[in-house]
Amino acid sequence: MIDDGMRQRIVAEIAKAERGTRAEFVAAIARRADDYHSSALLAGLTAAVIAGVAVWVFASWPGPGEAMIGELAAFLIVYLLATFTGFGMLMVPARRQRHRASRLARLIFLDRGLASTEERCGVLFFVSEAERYVEIIADRGINQAVEPGAWEAIVNAFTASVKRGEIEQGFVGAIEALGALLGRHYPPEGENPNRIPDRLVEI
Repeated sequence: MIDDGMRQRIVAEIAKAERGTRAEFVAAIARRADDYHSSALLAGLTAAVIAGVAVWVFASWPGPGEAMIGELAAFLIVYLLATFTGFGMLMVPARRQRHRASRLARLIFLDRGLASTEERCGVLFFVSEAERYVEIIADRGINQAVEPGAWEAIVNAFTASVKRGEIEQGFVGAIEALGALLGRHYPPEGENPNRIPDRLVEI
């Protein structure tokens, strides 16, 4: 989703946004929020059972070895497809996908120190590609200061850009909007030290 050129332009936009505010801001993107190993395992086992039944029903005088080979082959094919391709996401309930993506976003928020700023003004812009999940998490200081619906408007604008295939424009637009919003409520003061590195977190 992100190539080198796009990464550099996004990082430059993050640095620009940070210079205009004393709030701390992090942008993060994950290929997927979880490996969903249990779902892949269940799919593989289900395929193995179906393959075993199919061998006994349709093969002429099948032996135990033939059934076992069919089951093993079916398990491996489906398990690997579910683990390493988008096929696996089709077997994961949407609610579980949202839960895992939301959980990862909160872990990143804590890990990057956004929950421990002096003015409670840390903000995370988080995208999980496989789950098609986007969320803005803000600490209570900035969350109480911004107008209702501000985060949702930025998320909606980003998703609309991505649906049009304008991924870079979506990221840049979201970061610009966040920078402007944070700058209004937490304008820079004094030296305005940057306590969190300006980079795109990729997982």
